[in-house]
Amino acid sequence: MKVERQAAEDYELVRAVQAGDEKAFEKLVKKYQRQIANIVYLTLGNRDDADDVTQEVFIRAYRYLPRFTFDAPFFSWLYRVTMNLCFDETRKRKVKRILSLDFLTEEGIEEHRQEKQNILPSDELIMEEDRQVVRQALQRISEEHRQILILREYENYGYNEIAETLNISLEAVKSRLFRARAEMRKLLQGYFKEQV
Repeated sequence: MKVERQAAEDYELVRAVQAGDEKAFEKLVKKYQRQIANIVYLTLGNRDDADDVTQEVFIRAYRYLPRFTFDAPFFSWLYRVTMNLCFDETRKRKVKRILSLDFLTEEGIEEHRQEKQNILPSDELIMEEDRQVVRQALQRISEEHRQILILREYENYGYNEIAETLNISLEAVKSRLFRARAEMRKLLQGYFKEQV
């Protein structure tokens, strides 16, 4: 229901943009800018690149929105534009991708701090070390697995939303997610065993 309502709202905004309403495009940017920035940052691992590529995503979206055909949800289309630009950026610069989750986890850490008012400095050090270990593990898994983990675990997408976004079947979503989690568990099991 939520996905359908969101798609309908997006389609209405896209039609307005196609009719020349620039304010409608501003609404789309406001709605998705942070989400796209998060995805770009997680994919490229560099804030400067993320800012540039995020801006380019919306420039390209604006340029090609008149050709949008309404055969997929707007966000799925925007996600494909985003990933194509990320792949182009990676190829063009031939940089080693370093995945950092700090951009997405700051809010979570703050919530955790509020829940546990008496957090010790040593707890903060452990949490930072844990995040670093997870970042390193995420660098080592395939792009396909990293994408699906980002959408499910950090963007909180449901299976159907992931299937639409990645243009794959529901079974493929479940299978990739299972393999991605298994791969991460294997990479992290020794570290977290040592901590217990």
